[in-house]
Amino acid sequence: MTSKTISWDSIRDEVLADPKVKAEYEALKPEFQFARRVIALRKASGLNQRDFADLVGIQQPQLARIESGKQVPKFETLAKLASGAGYTVEIRFVPTKGKRRQKVQPLTIPAK
Repeated sequence: MTSKTISWDSIRDEVLADPKVKAEYEALKPEFQFARRVIALRKASGLNQRDFADLVGIQQPQLARIESGKQVPKFETLAKLASGAGYTVEIRFVPTKGKRRQKVQPLTIPAK
């Protein structure tokens, strides 16, 4: 008896063939990209979730929700996460393609 293995890519492609599902997937993409960046930030610190959460002054379950994309942190929490890993937060507004706009200075959010 042999088992059939289905790759994640083929499952994803099949599910995303539905235009409604694909639209929802695309709408959530920035949140999951953000979550991956928070994970990378924590990993760069060399700490596990519990130790990193303790370092920045939040609870481990909150960090887990942020890293899973289920919670978007407030600016204050984002600043704590960045500071704990030795970074600051900088928010930039980037003009959409084809539009000339006046340059807007980035906003740096200091840790409290």
